[in-house]
Amino acid sequence: MKPLVSVILIAYNHESYIEEAIKSIVTQNTDFNFELIVGEDRSTDGTLSIVKEYQAKWSHIIQVITSNKNVGITDNLLRCLKAAKGKYIAFCEGDDYWCSNSKLQKQVDFLEQNPEFGLVHSDVNHLDDKTGRLTKAYNSLNEIKIPSGFVFEFLMKPSHSVKTMTVCFRKTLLDQFYLSNNEIMSSDWKLIDISMWLMLAQKTKFFYFNEALATYRLLPESTSRSKNPRKLYEFHQKIFNIRFYFLRKYITIEENRLLLFKSYYRSLISDGYNLKNLKILNHGKKGLQRMNVRLTIKQRLFEKLCLLKNLL
Repeated sequence: MKPLVSVILIAYNHESYIEEAIKSIVTQNTDFNFELIVGEDRSTDGTLSIVKEYQAKWSHIIQVITSNKNVGITDNLLRCLKAAKGKYIAFCEGDDYWCSNSKLQKQVDFLEQNPEFGLVHSDVNHLDDKTGRLTKAYNSLNEIKIPSGFVFEFLMKPSHSVKTMTVCFRKTLLDQFYLSNNEIMSSDWKLIDISMWLMLAQKTKFFYFNEALATYRLLPESTSRSKNPRKLYEFHQKIFNIRFYFLRKYITIEENRLLLFKSYYRSLISDGYNLKNLKILNHGKKGLQRMNVRLTIKQRLFEKLCLLKNLL
């Protein structure tokens, strides 16, 4: 029988975490069929062996997509999306997991009953992998208010996004407005989740569940938290390029436009300092000056230290 939901789990070198991720999905309590598509990107550890063990136990649910070479996160996700048969799509990554066994049922019930909403998401727990500390309901704890409805302008604010492991959305919207967009598909940031949510937020309403339905694992080294200053700078550039793309394409309020540019220039100062790159740092400094934004004491210190390190 055709699944109502396709859950996509992408994995690469997640040997220590993949079992918890898979268990949290296959044990969902639902009154409908769902499939789990695991995109295993030629891991160099034991991830694939663990995935195949679970596929043998849950063959009616789990489909494994892999290859004899590493294809990268974008192509790995694309091939999983192409294989998805469900009316709805949900995501999880191999180092995260769902913390509610009713996640899918709650989200699908809402989408079935409210056709004007195209995507649902929720609060999230944060698990520090190094210390084992679990922060429950991160948004609620930090009094971060997440609206429901048309949320494009909210998501255009630099500090706001949707946690990927919490979402469930209509596949037709993804096919119609995202995967068919040639500009996005030809960009070097395609299928970065932020661009997905911004595009969908232009077309449909989002609903936010004010409860933690998934757990996000904070790793010592990841794309967004890398200790490598070059990788972190490149990640920041991709994120800002996405937001600037949507700024150019769609009308946005002046406050959000200014917030985005301020955040961008501040990021350049920080990244320029970490890279010991005066050109990048000065680009950020001049940008803030053009906006009549005074440098903080910390930013001025960054400039002096960077100058000193370049002279030595």
